[in-house]
Amino acid sequence: MSTPQENFEIALDDSSDADAREEAIGDLETANECARLEEIVRNDGLDDRMRERALEGLANPQCRPTLESVADGDDLDGSLTERAESLLEETADGTGGSP
Repeated sequence: MSTPQENFEIALDDSSDADAREEAIGDLETANECARLEEIVRNDGLDDRMRERALEGLANPQCRPTLESVADGDDLDGSLTERAESLLEETADGTGGSP
């Protein structure tokens, strides 16, 4: 089993297989590695597919504050910002209340 740091490095390595990179991002999501997922999303040198996959990894109650920060920022291109806003609307805030 890979460590979060190893998964992060795999996700950033464009010479790695795309499936391995997506799996590494999934492992970061499972481990609630919100900060690392955010770094991937904000890395404009990466393929948009990987950035969007990391963005989807932020769509959980534990990472909601990070997702809010990403959605409110102005450093993503339009399509990723729109996706972040959409995911934010779909993500529970973790307070336990019903909508």
